[in-house]
Amino acid sequence: MSKIEKMESILTKMEDLKNSQKSLIEKLGQIQVALFDIESKDLDAHIDKVVDAASNAYDEINEAIEEFEEKKDKLDNN
Repeated sequence: MSKIEKMESILTKMEDLKNSQKSLIEKLGQIQVALFDIESKDLDAHIDKVVDAASNAYDEINEAIEEFEEKKDKLDNN
């Protein structure tokens, strides 16, 4: 397997990770909506923290993918 092929494999896995993170964020949103009727301040606070962390992780994953794609493209064009 060439270096470019390995990099493409890593990018595929990173995209899967990004999609999983997006799914996590969507599920957390569903939980937040369900909590409107329950009024659980403690759980709301915890879920808010998890949403923030998940959103930050999603952004980091996306940034890492973009940078790694640029690196792969530079190698591929040489």
